[in-house]
Amino acid sequence: MVSFKARMEASKQLLIAALDVTARGNPVRRIRKALRLLSTVSAAPVQEDRDVLGPAFRAVRLPAASLSGGPVCLMVTAAADGRVFGHTLRLCADLRASGMQVVLIIATDRPDLDCLDPGPDVADAVVTRENHGYDFAAWAATLRYLPEVWAAPEVLFANDSVYHSTAALAATLERLRSSPADVVALTQSAELAPHFQSYLFLYKASALAHPATRAFWGEVRSLGDKFQIIRDYEVGQRAVLERAGLGVDILFPGAPGAQGENQLHQGWRELIAAGFPFVKVQLLRDNPYGVDLAGWRAVLDRADFDVKEIAFHLGAGRDGAAALLEMR
Repeated sequence: MVSFKARMEASKQLLIAALDVTARGNPVRRIRKALRLLSTVSAAPVQEDRDVLGPAFRAVRLPAASLSGGPVCLMVTAAADGRVFGHTLRLCADLRASGMQVVLIIATDRPDLDCLDPGPDVADAVVTRENHGYDFAAWAATLRYLPEVWAAPEVLFANDSVYHSTAALAATLERLRSSPADVVALTQSAELAPHFQSYLFLYKASALAHPATRAFWGEVRSLGDKFQIIRDYEVGQRAVLERAGLGVDILFPGAPGAQGENQLHQGWRELIAAGFPFVKVQLLRDNPYGVDLAGWRAVLDRADFDVKEIAFHLGAGRDGAAALLEMR
């Protein structure tokens, strides 16, 4: 439920936006702030913590052969009603085209754990899981249910929090796989402690075989508090890897920023210009840092992003999207 204070502040922002229109000004930023306020839920209940195998899990379609025979991608997506959005399906298909075996992990609110299977051209295997514990729990549970993944030469951990450019993705995957490091990620953050961001990262065979890695994933629980997940797993992962002597490479390290800055938001234009294959959904949907999104369609179109597909996904949210309010 949105708090009374947030509703009052949103009303104020909308009133100022109306005055901006009367004065021939641009109301976009005021409207965007009002939407952010109205989409903020106050006192949202935190789910209780559970064992990683506690939430229900279903194998919708398993691969015809063992997944240990080639590189694997564990792709997590949230689909409350079991229908996966097009941008995620296209990312899966492009990863398959690069030689990855894709396991699509659908976190769903459906009690029957059913889903629309996109077929073998998109994913080599499809599993569904009760929507609890976010990405790390979904990855860890899948590793328990499909232990042959540990024997793969590479495992790419990925989620649906980004839109991608097909051309830039192919080049980036080549860089990931040719890096001599044991673990390779794309960007990093200094929030809480230095760590790599978990929307996409790659484990090589040396990391997959290491006892410290196995122990880390074996201890993952299905936590209800997202901040604790970031602290214990996203931030904690790099410390575990480095204590074990495993090398970590960051392909787009960026310049050291001020405290609280997020390279994927404040530096999105520079990243795209450098050949980065992704833009965060949260940036275009919520724009939580209030960065300049003017001309985003043209920027992404030139970089081979599917702008129509992105706009469709953004427009599906009940609270609107920051990027769709940009008039340029």
